[in-house]
Amino acid sequence: MKAQGLFRVLGAALAFGIVVGGCGGGGSGSSNRVTVSGDANFPVANGGQAVSDAPFVIIDPDRPNDPLVADVSTSTGRFFGIIRKTVSVAVILNGIVGNDAIRVSGLLDAESNNTTKQLDGQTDIACEAGVQAVIDGAITGNDLDLERIQNLEAAAARFVATTDFTDPASVTASAQQVRVLTDDGAHPAL
Repeated sequence: MKAQGLFRVLGAALAFGIVVGGCGGGGSGSSNRVTVSGDANFPVANGGQAVSDAPFVIIDPDRPNDPLVADVSTSTGRFFGIIRKTVSVAVILNGIVGNDAIRVSGLLDAESNNTTKQLDGQTDIACEAGVQAVIDGAITGNDLDLERIQNLEAAAARFVATTDFTDPASVTASAQQVRVLTDDGAHPAL
């Protein structure tokens, strides 16, 4: 059920397609706007190719129903957004491989300008773990800082090979294990 809820939230964010201000704890530098960008690839088990020409949203984990940016990735899987400075954001792309819909997402530190990141299956598991922890109230969006993101992603590496990215329940199960192993990213997995 939680997987369906998260997919509904992410789907609603895509459907709204509006740009609104983010929330969060500010950040370094004089501008209140930052750029986030990167490239997204499907998990290796699903071909590993670019998530090209795919709709994406950038959300503040504290406000998952109010996208900061809604756009489409390039033919090479590149995403880009100019957003209000905040602690972190989630970038969520929804692509198709064959007949299978596959989400690729990731958490990015958004406290400084020009943050770039490569998104794939590992970052998708970690992103679901982090965003779901905020949605559940286990942590706040301001808690989802760079160190916590790194802890979630390091733990997610353990589950990439055994996760069926065409099955949202499989991704959710992996994300749940990452949450338990890291106490919602508070520390590296034991």
